[in-house]
Amino acid sequence: MAIITVDQLTEFMGKYPDDDATLPGLYVDAAEDCIVNYLGYSPEFAEYTETLFGDNSTLLSVSAPIVELKSVNGSADDLDSYSCRKNHIRKVLDTGCLATFSKGNKYVINYTGGYETIPSAMVICALQIASLLWESAGGNLAVSSTSFADTGTRVFNNYKIERFLESINEYRCYNG
Repeated sequence: MAIITVDQLTEFMGKYPDDDATLPGLYVDAAEDCIVNYLGYSPEFAEYTETLFGDNSTLLSVSAPIVELKSVNGSADDLDSYSCRKNHIRKVLDTGCLATFSKGNKYVINYTGGYETIPSAMVICALQIASLLWESAGGNLAVSSTSFADTGTRVFNNYKIERFLESINEYRCYNG
């Protein structure tokens, strides 16, 4: 996976570990895992083959956003009759009506999906999560504090990965 690199993370944070440090790579991997789990697919550009079963609806939902539909049930014929939007496939009949994917029928879908260039929002999200993990090293769970002149100190716990993941919600794929 390559949403971000260790070099991008170090530049983002302005921290430069020893040449043999392995932890920054682990933070990058963990941040990317968070994003993949949240999205439900790897955002990297790839070719997919998925087997789906009809449910008497007019919609088939694959795992990743579709860039190009390559074949349905091994055939590249008649692909113009299929309409793809995000991760959904519909078939439009000559009459203009939507075809039903019959219950129990098997559909083998081959497509190219993901993003040729990872969206900036995902890159920033990965950098934020990885830096949060880095800052939590040594038990400092990303706690920051603010001192006030005569009133003491207040401590804020900012260790909430979910707040960063919300920024990429539009890239999630939903089935149905």
